Amino acid sequence: MLVDVISFERRDPNSSIWLAYGQYMRTFLLPLLMNQLLSWPLELSLFKRDGYEPADLYQALSPLQRFSRKAFWPITLPAWLEKRKDPNTAAKSAAPAKDPGLVLHLLKKTLRDLRRRTQRALPASAASHWSEYKDTLTHYTAAESAAKRQWVQGVFDELHPAHVLDIGANTGEFSTLAANAGSQVVAIERDAASAERIFSMSRETRLDIQTIHADFARPTPAVGWLNSENTALLARLEDQFDLVVMLAVVHHLLLMEQIPLPAIMALVHRLTRRHLLIEWVPVADPMFQSLMRGREDLYGSLTPEDLLNACNGRFTLLRHHMLDNGRALYLFEKI
Repeated sequence: MLVDVISFERRDPNSSIWLAYGQYMRTFLLPLLMNQLLSWPLELSLFKRDGYEPADLYQALSPLQRFSRKAFWPITLPAWLEKRKDPNTAAKSAAPAKDPGLVLHLLKKTLRDLRRRTQRALPASAASHWSEYKDTLTHYTAAESAAKRQWVQGVFDELHPAHVLDIGANTGEFSTLAANAGSQVVAIERDAASAERIFSMSRETRLDIQTIHADFARPTPAVGWLNSENTALLARLEDQFDLVVMLAVVHHLLLMEQIPLPAIMALVHRLTRRHLLIEWVPVADPMFQSLMRGREDLYGSLTPEDLLNACNGRFTLLRHHMLDNGRALYLFEKI
């Protein structure tokens, strides 16, 4: 089928359909295959404006992989044909195809095959510590989880935010609450397995949740010509949300990324238009202790007052709620 595609491209080089087909191959199918065959991170493809070229990937594969069912059609055969192409005839154009029915048949057949190959190349659904976090957590009793959920639900019902940003969304429990309350939600999660669960859940339930697999502490930069082809993540998020939600996230940014509290608050101040909802995890909490790892001199004296001080000049505290396990929920309004 690839030979049919190539011959048609030469007969009708202006066909936007086949150009789009080739672009899809380079930017979607080939990155998925290299992730599957050689564990190349999908993020690498962000820095390839037009995706991967089969000839380049061919060199990276072992002889056995080159002849595998997955790689032969989209990588090996195009690489061979590229080597055999006569440069003296590459610029010549032939007469366009005269049988529209045949062209349509080839197109539909090729797209069906491409769809099957893409589905087979998708990463297998995997579990991780964080994707199973809700089912394995021990620092929340059922009653404490219910109390937290009820209080957050009350915030959504009261504020009716049109746009919500859920940072560190985990498996999307609170993104789902917001979406069910009528909000358009953007859920950011750095764990790939958790992000996949949110995406699959929102697609099955048809909830208005856009899932972004990204690390909030290391946001995706602007890339491309003059850094303007792909906008930076934070630039796309800035001042776009009526409510920013950070449930049990701040201590991760503090302890794992060493980002100071004032810097965290300064950033979320740029992202929200109106409100901020934070879950504060105290030093005595087992999760805080497990992440602190002997750095008591740096973080052992943190209190909720430090959070409130970091919000001075940026946010006004509307109310807070203490949970029985020592954690606290804070609702702020932007100044």
